[in-house]
Amino acid sequence: MKNTFVGTHLDFVGFATSIACAIHCAFLPFLISSLPFLGLGFLQSTWIENGIILLSLLLALYPMSQGYLKYHHKKLPILIVSLGFAIIACGILWSPEDLEFIITPIGAILIGLAHYLNWRNINSRNKYAECNIHKS
Repeated sequence: MKNTFVGTHLDFVGFATSIACAIHCAFLPFLISSLPFLGLGFLQSTWIENGIILLSLLLALYPMSQGYLKYHHKKLPILIVSLGFAIIACGILWSPEDLEFIITPIGAILIGLAHYLNWRNINSRNKYAECNIHKS
């Protein structure tokens, strides 16, 4: 396992997608008026929002479950990612529209944090295993 978080592993891809989602949710309301002029009106589509959320969910399920089952058996990353998706759902479904751009980025940031914690837990376990191998 790599010692750096940046890379092509699924936790980093999920982290990057979550941060992109947070940026999308936080800044889109400010840019909505200029999107048609920039040819980016499609970004305000609910299909795009739902697609980003679905992609984030899919990118979270696999590495979180593999990290838990195969490597670290710690529930914190799974709890944080679940809380993040719950906050996003609340922000989209029940919050007033003027608060959605505050609530949903919080959920996306939590999802990114869960990916980082999952990667860190996997990496620290692998370092521990390597140390034990070299001591034998």
